[in-house]
Amino acid sequence: MKIKDIISGTKKRVSRDSRKRRHKQGDTLSKRDHIANISEGARIDHVEDLVLWQGSKGIDKSIATLKSLEHSPQATTIKWDGKPAVIFGRNAEGEFILTDKSGFGAKTYDGKVTSPDALFKMLVGRKGDNRQAYAEYMRNLWPYFEGATPKDFRGYVHGDLLYGSTPKEEKGKITFQPNTTAYHVNPRSNIGKKIAQSKAGVVLHAKINLDGTTEKVDANNFMSGELLVMPPQTVQQPADVDVPALDELESYSQKFRSGIDNMLNVPADLKVSDFAKIIYAYINASTKAGNLGNIGLDDFVSWLQTSKVSVPKQQRIIEYLQKHNKAFAGMFEIISGIQKVKNQIIDQLDKRGADITATTDGNPGGEGYVVGSDVKLVNRSGFSAANARMNQN
Repeated sequence: MKIKDIISGTKKRVSRDSRKRRHKQGDTLSKRDHIANISEGARIDHVEDLVLWQGSKGIDKSIATLKSLEHSPQATTIKWDGKPAVIFGRNAEGEFILTDKSGFGAKTYDGKVTSPDALFKMLVGRKGDNRQAYAEYMRNLWPYFEGATPKDFRGYVHGDLLYGSTPKEEKGKITFQPNTTAYHVNPRSNIGKKIAQSKAGVVLHAKINLDGTTEKVDANNFMSGELLVMPPQTVQQPADVDVPALDELESYSQKFRSGIDNMLNVPADLKVSDFAKIIYAYINASTKAGNLGNIGLDDFVSWLQTSKVSVPKQQRIIEYLQKHNKAFAGMFEIISGIQKVKNQIIDQLDKRGADITATTDGNPGGEGYVVGSDVKLVNRSGFSAANARMNQN
């Protein structure tokens, strides 16, 4: 359905089951906001999404980030795909706490439990399948996490579990799969030896101070022992970046920069303060549907009309886009161009030999990579789509 038809009212919205399945915008936004409440300081954005949050400055940062990979591989680390999310640390009195994200943010009960038995009881009390097994699994992890947390540590850390028992060696590699991605580690490497000597592994994302503020967390602050707090694993070789393609994209973006900035600066009286988040939800929905190749203005409008955005708000957005249609279309051309170069880089890095390799659905590649501390490279058509499928089952 074309945007001009919607504006003129010459065509009515047609319900499409496929689009109904692919959108869960309300869920997408609420999940993102919930995570942000816990670890806003650790927010990591897709490189192509920077334009949504920063406008033309985001375009510059995206292109500069990708170009940097050609000469600064040490700034790029593996992005781990762990599960479940865990939060642990010590309260103001120095009592050790281990919980999950739901427990940490609980409003109707105290989820910051201070003993393994209390953790078990809390988790068993929730509704759902396999609660008993999950509760026992988490209870058994307690001594590993407590033993790694210094007595004088105050505050909490948010992380993802990588494994809860010593991974076994398969076909000459230490292998473990916490979620969608399986990891294969050279047992003779330094990290392989550390994994083999541990009983559980966790990757950390952020420190949560007692006052609720967040900051970066250093794995070196934790004690070695039965829990391996995974140190950053850097890329070992630089990528061959298609710099000419990025130069061309940078030149192309010049005619849209001011228009994109004006479009993203939505007037308050339009009452669409979450405009960028709605676009972000659309991109995620397109990822889940395997429809990234078709992202753009008309497809966005069609998706919007099957979304949970209220009908009056939909109409305001569509009328607004009629005034900014060139900037909106140009923004998606730029996003698509960044995605193309990014995916080429990811494909290179995934196929190179390294101490740690990953596979998803049996194919080379994992969740992706983090550049610096706030930008991630993820193949949305590969990992993100596979992750969505797995977590829907």
